[in-house]
Amino acid sequence: MIPIILGIGIDLVKSDRIKNAVRKWDKRFLNRIFTPLEQEYAFAHKLPHLHLAGRFAVKEAVLKALGTGWSGGIRWTEISVINEPVGKPRVEVAGTVKKLMDERGVKEIQVSISHDTDYSIAQVVLIA
Repeated sequence: MIPIILGIGIDLVKSDRIKNAVRKWDKRFLNRIFTPLEQEYAFAHKLPHLHLAGRFAVKEAVLKALGTGWSGGIRWTEISVINEPVGKPRVEVAGTVKKLMDERGVKEIQVSISHDTDYSIAQVVLIA
């Protein structure tokens, strides 16, 4: 069967924006936006804000690809980025986001993340 692209999303995040939010709001911000596994992964690195920014960008890109934005009671933690043992990122969805993906026939979520000192970028492709 030929794969069908259902949506594409991309997002760019200034890393200092995330760094400043963590400084200001600490766990209140972290727990609202990131799953425990995402936080553990990011804080295992020398510059955690770069990895948090990348995951933030993925969450935004997923909803752009889905075409919904943050409407309908979607929570940030319903979208989670997990790294495969070889380092490749993988997106897992739950709750309302999973329901919307199932309704649209999404079978696969491809994701790419890149970082530099100032920015993180993510692209997501939803495939039927």
